Amino acid sequence: MKNKFLKGAHLSERKFKEILKLFSEDLTATQIANISGVSRVTINSYLKKIRLQIVKYCESLQPEASTNSVSWIQRTHSHANGHDTAVAVKADVDRIIKPVIFGIYKLDDKVFTEILPDVSRSMIQAISRGRAVLETVGSAERIRRFNGVVDLGQYRLYHLGNNHQDPEAGKSTLDDVDGFWGLTKHRLAKFKGLNRNTAYLHLKECEFRYNYRHEDLYNVLLNLLKTFPLNLS
Repeated sequence: MKNKFLKGAHLSERKFKEILKLFSEDLTATQIANISGVSRVTINSYLKKIRLQIVKYCESLQPEASTNSVSWIQRTHSHANGHDTAVAVKADVDRIIKPVIFGIYKLDDKVFTEILPDVSRSMIQAISRGRAVLETVGSAERIRRFNGVVDLGQYRLYHLGNNHQDPEAGKSTLDDVDGFWGLTKHRLAKFKGLNRNTAYLHLKECEFRYNYRHEDLYNVLLNLLKTFPLNLS
């Protein structure tokens, strides 16, 4: 069956576009399955592939190679016995579970994110208060280039400044950091928690949605998948 957006699929292009439209409206996999009549398992598979394509696109726009995020994904996929590790996004999370920490920065008119696997909670708390840290200097310097850092374990955003001489530009940056975290926090509230294999996918999806919030997301996704179609093989 010919489908220029999803190669190798036994699904009509019309049905796939319906699923993509529902995804662009930020419906859950269960809601999309119920509306489209496609099984939840199939919907989950398609949504993961869409998110992976979004990740590739977002990373292609990132001004600096996000090597730490890639290595973070590789580490999560090599987790012992292939089991997912839950990453809670509530304040009462068991402290034994290492939280997911990511940085946010703005460049031009876009917001970018990066997972920080080697950054600890104590480090960002110290830096946000202007104190020196006892951990590696390299990690501390990496944190300072971000406008904000989020600890998903505590569901908390730490502002780290805006690095702007122009007060108006600085305010715009902080507004975007707050706006992005507001959108991300709202979206993640739909989940009881995230596993480490998918946290990065959801983070980049939030980045994508925020950066194209003033555009028709469905058309943006159509153009993206027309240029870079999904492949089921």
